[in-house]
Formats: sequence, structure tokens, C-alpha cells
Amino acid sequence: MRELARIAGIGTGLLLLAMGCGGAQAASAPAAWEIETVDHTGPGRYTSMRIDKDGNAHLVYVIEEADNSLKYAFWDHALKRWFTMLVDRSVGACSLTLDSRQRPHISYADAGTASGSKLHYAYWDGVAWKKEALRLNSDVIAYYSSISLDADDHPSLTFYEYRGPKGSDLSIRLRNVMFNGSVWDVRTVDGTAGSGKFNSMAAGPDGFPRIAYANVAAGTESIRYAAWNGTSWTPEIIEGLQQNNGEAVGYSAAIAVYKDGTPHIAYMNESLPQLRYAVRRNGKWQIKIVGRLAGIGYPDRNSIALDNDGNPYVGYYDAGNATLKLAFEHGGEWVVGRVDSGGGFTSSVQIANGEIWISYTDDSNSGVKVAKTQLRALWGLADVPKDGSADARK
Repeated sequence: MRELARIAGIGTGLLLLAMGCGGAQAASAPAAWEIETVDHTGPGRYTSMRIDKDGNAHLVYVIEEADNSLKYAFWDHALKRWFTMLVDRSVGACSLTLDSRQRPHISYADAGTASGSKLHYAYWDGVAWKKEALRLNSDVIAYYSSISLDADDHPSLTFYEYRGPKGSDLSIRLRNVMFNGSVWDVRTVDGTAGSGKFNSMAAGPDGFPRIAYANVAAGTESIRYAAWNGTSWTPEIIEGLQQNNGEAVGYSAAIAVYKDGTPHIAYMNESLPQLRYAVRRNGKWQIKIVGRLAGIGYPDRNSIALDNDGNPYVGYYDAGNATLKLAFEHGGEWVVGRVDSGGGFTSSVQIANGEIWISYTDDSNSGVKVAKTQLRALWGLADVPKDGSADARK
């Protein structure tokens, strides 16, 4: 019992409940990556993962084949084992973060786009999950949402308003709701029609959230960025059709913010298709081509994490050959390596204690997987073709 009580600082109850739901089984792994199957009850979509300060992993995902069940998984660093539990049902996509006590907080929307589809917020209070359907005036909230916490652990949820208030002509816009300690404050981040899909949010060192997202409307397709300054949101276009000879960009957006406040964003040029990376330095966006893909999975989401020096690592799924890949920048060049085959949809990358972790959908075996390896081992893992094909250095 003493062993259980010291785990993760999230309370004994969470682990005990998860244990009652069954543990995961290890899967065979490639030579360089340690790969485990976390859940084999169905393909787990929209994975979102965090590693806490004690080295434990927290993971949420949706099993679409099981009533769109939202599940939470916990990897205990001492027991070296995964435990899973049900959080909710009829869920679309989900996002996870941890508070100062290392307890999980989740944002998620109802599955589908039927009238009345809501945004939900759940957190673990040390004993049980507390869940709330937020009372917003939107008729339909769908697809991706994102969550971050401020310095007081107050949640901020960004969401894709598919249809605005009933009786209005508002639709497909990016909105945000923040808890101020007493009530939820709702604001429109970007009211331009088509904005908000693939929204990804991360807090900066000041506790203020930043968002990467796509505008998907015909004629305004673009990758966009918005920052909160404490009183208002400032959205901007990073690049769009005009900068890309009519090529559409913005799908699968993911953001990470370095400790100095620098935002790093991974996204797709869906016209080619191509993985791109943008970083803002000295007030200007620098855009790089990471590599080509055989195909983009829809509605996939990339993932991005930064090491202690601010170097980016991007997880992405090449749907054209059903392969999960990891790209990292080394010496000013991008190197791409294969992590696993037969899956990789909606990955989530984390870096902690000299290791890199990546969670993803396992379509081949109908499950959820997590792969990890030492950061220093990546330099020998890069699979860099010499024929200029999809994984070439760029």
C-alpha cells in the first residue's frame, strides 16, 4: 500500500480504479524503440500524453469502436506497467494537461456534429473524475479542442465552434473559454469563417496560452497563430494560399512553446502533401520544409516536443504507407526516421528525463501504442534515403 500511495501525486484512488480495469501487455519492439500496447480494445484515436515530474506517463484517447469511449491510461514508473480506465462515452477528440500536483485535466467534445453537441471538461480531484458539460451558447462544438492551465491551475479550453448560437449565421470559428476562479469567460479567438480546425494550445512561461490552428475555408486556407496577452487574443496568419502559389496549408497543426516563449509549430501542406515547421524568432516566422509524405490521414494531428535546448521533434503519420515517423532537426537539417508501421494516427510526443515518448493509434492490431527511446539513440536511428524520396534531408 505504501508503494501505491507515493505514485505520481495524483492520489491512490486513481491508480486503484485503473488497476481494476486491467493492465496493458508489452508488444514486440523494433531494435531501437521500446514499444508497448497500452490498450487492445480498439484503435485509440486522438492520443494526448504528458509525462509528470516523477517520470509517470498520463495518456488519454478515444476508442471509436467502443461507443467512442474516452479512456485514461497511467504508466507507473516504479511498476513499469500501464493501467487504463474509462472516463466518458460518446466523445469526439480529446486533449490532456497536468496541474501543479501532477493531476490530469482533459478537454473533449461530443462525438459528431448533431445539434446540441457540447464541450466538456474533466479533471481528477485525487479521489474521482469531476466532469462538466460547459454551458456555452454554441449550437454545435465538434472535432478538436485543446486545454492548458494558468499559474493558478485554472483551465483554458480552446474549441472549434462548428455552429454558433441557434438563429445566427455564425459558424466554423475558433473560440476559447477560461475559468477565472469563479466563472467561465468565453471569447472568440478568430471569427474568420473556417478558422479553428486542428487547434492546438500550449502555455508559455508567463502562463498565457498560444494556439496554432487551421483555417479550412475555400479561399482562406492557412496556418494561423493566436496569443493571449491577459486581456485579449491576437490572431495572425503565418502562411496561406498567397504565399504558396495557391497550395493549401494548415492541416494537422501542433504547437510547443519553449521556456523563453518561442512558439514552434508543425503542420501540413495538404496540397503536395508535405510536412512543414514554423518557428517565430525576433518577431518573424521562419518556415522550413521537413519532408514529403505519400499521403495525409484525415483528420490527423501532428505532435511536437522540444528538448532542453529548444530543438524540435515532430511526430507525424504518413497515411500513404501507414507509417509513424519522427523528424528532428540536427545541424540545421531535418532528419526523419521510422518509429513503427501499421499505424501512427494522431500521435502525441513528449520528452522527459533524456527519453522521447510517442503515443499513437495502432490500426493493424486495433489498439493504442506508446514507443520510447533515449534521445541520444536517435542519431543512429535516422532512416535517411539517398534517392531524394519522402524521408530525405531538407
